[in-house]
Amino acid sequence: MSARGERDLDWQLGITVGLLVYMAFVLDLFGFLARDELWLRLLMLAASALYLVYYYYVADDPLWDAIITNALLAAANLLMIVVVVLERTTFSMSKETVVLYRAFPMLSPGQFRRILKAARDVHAPARKELTRAGTAVANLYYVVDGPFGIQKGAQAVRVDGGAFIGEIAFLTGAPASATVSVEPGTRYLEWEADALHRLIRKSPKLRLALSAQFNDDLVRKVANSMPGLGV
Repeated sequence: MSARGERDLDWQLGITVGLLVYMAFVLDLFGFLARDELWLRLLMLAASALYLVYYYYVADDPLWDAIITNALLAAANLLMIVVVVLERTTFSMSKETVVLYRAFPMLSPGQFRRILKAARDVHAPARKELTRAGTAVANLYYVVDGPFGIQKGAQAVRVDGGAFIGEIAFLTGAPASATVSVEPGTRYLEWEADALHRLIRKSPKLRLALSAQFNDDLVRKVANSMPGLGV
């Protein structure tokens, strides 16, 4: 190839490499304008990829300092993309967990994972009293399936699973207003109240979502005419 041809090729390559900066800038710009965090991070990751190519080809020798630092930033961004995806999807949940999650529509998948991790999954080996009327409630419960009974004054109700127990006491600190007991084989989730309070204090969004879930649960209880379930 002639010297002129080599100069033309170098010029064309320089123009092509230079365009990478402008393409990356456009991606960064749209990323900063995006309201959705996932789109922001995806666009920024794409821009980082273009910058990495640019730093590799722009000089006679790759700009390794810029490449390494930008690659580390891109890796951190990629990690957060995975976190955001897990926060929004049921990916990695087992089928049984997904079924249970459907009973918590006010929580995001990520929020549900956090409170589920804090819970103890119990299958009652014998009849057990979860709350007693007039006494303090140290735990919050969610009965997944199986029968449980509510005694409030002279009124007694027997109910199948799918309800919180102790949520009003959890929110207000008041003693239980009813005695609730589960039958052998009943499956329920159990949270230590103080530990759960500490968890939701760290995340205002989780606190609001859990409060909305309690409200939804109470509405369904009233709609199903199950008096006394709010304990």
